[in-house]
Parts: sequence; structure tokens; C-alpha cells
Amino acid sequence: MPEKDVVSWNTMVFAYAKSGEMASACSLFEEMKVKDVLAWTTMVSGFAQCGNMKSACSHSGLVQEGLRVFESMTFSHGVVPDQEHYACLIDLLGRAGDFDNLINQLQKLPCEPNQQILSALLGVCAIHGNMELGSTAAERLMKLEPQSPASYVLLSSIHATLGKWESAEQFRELMEKRHVKKEQGISWIEQQNNLQTFTVSEQLAGQEEEELPSSPIAGR
Repeated sequence: MPEKDVVSWNTMVFAYAKSGEMASACSLFEEMKVKDVLAWTTMVSGFAQCGNMKSACSHSGLVQEGLRVFESMTFSHGVVPDQEHYACLIDLLGRAGDFDNLINQLQKLPCEPNQQILSALLGVCAIHGNMELGSTAAERLMKLEPQSPASYVLLSSIHATLGKWESAEQFRELMEKRHVKKEQGISWIEQQNNLQTFTVSEQLAGQEEEELPSSPIAGR
């Protein structure tokens, strides 16, 4: 299956999954001759959003089930977990608010946590407003990736959630001072058999900007 066709199929599967039409998404998914990481991720996310408890332990809050799957990797299948697996485990425990178990798992890490683990940790700290642990994760993440905006944005979000608006703004200012830019979101659609990508500030090729109607209260 050509790469372009894979992208087109993934787009359709994503559209159905995003709108909750999982039966249609599954039907298209089964027809795909090539299933890449994006296709599998789309299906897992779609099932999780629709409340299918057997699809994604992290998004469904199935902590014990997730731990069982994680442990079975080694004991039942002989697979040694890597940092990506540990990042999923941290996300699982963090979303459930089980920070005691989360810290215990962090202490068992066979090596220093990488960007994936620290990002997952920072993300769940932002969800629950855990400023102490979040600050530690952010500091380590900033050292690993000083130009990555994730740590600045999430740490600012933690402070804002706790009502610490002044310190939240300081992290935004620190981003500007260090010339760290937040990546702009990109959307992509298929138009007349061509794949088009665009950002919020852009328009599709050939699409003219419409003139806004004058306000009925203009000049008042």
C-alpha cells in the first residue's frame, strides 16, 4: 500500500473514531492492508474515548489491569520493558492519582528517566496540580531538552491551576527570554486527491479570505 494511501486510510479511520463511530472505524481498520503506528494509536484512543474498558487501561483508569499487563511482559513473555513502556506505566498511575505507587515505580527504573518518562510525569502532575513533583520533572526535562516548550507550558499550567498566576506568567516570560517557541498545530486533509496541510493562521491554497461584514454597531 503506497504511503499516500496509508495516510488517506488513517485520515478516514481518525475521522470516524473522533466522532465516536467506532463500528465504522473498525470496519475501515480491518480493511487496511498496512496498519502503521498511527492507525493502531487512533483505534486505541478512539476506544478509550468511547469508554471501551478493554482497550486502554490508562485512559479507562484500570490501574490493576494495567499493572498486570506490564508485569506479564517480563514474567509471561520475556520482554524487558524499555523507557517507553515505563512512560505508559507512569501515565497510567498518574492519571489515576496513585502517586505513591508512581514514585515507587520511578525508584525502580533501571536507568535515568528519559524525555518520554519525564513528559508523562509532568503531564499527570499538571492534571492533578502536583506542583512539587511537577517542578522536579520540569527541571530535569529542561536540562534534557532546553528548547522544548512542553516543560514550560505544563509547569505554567500547574501554577495557574493552583491560582499562582504570577509564577505561571513567569514561566511564559522565561520561554520568551530563552527563545523557546511553542510548536504550532497542523491540520491535514485530502482535497482533490492531494494532501493539504495548514496551520490556524494559514488558509488552503486557492481559498480567498472573505471580507467580514461590517458590524451593525460600528461607529456607535
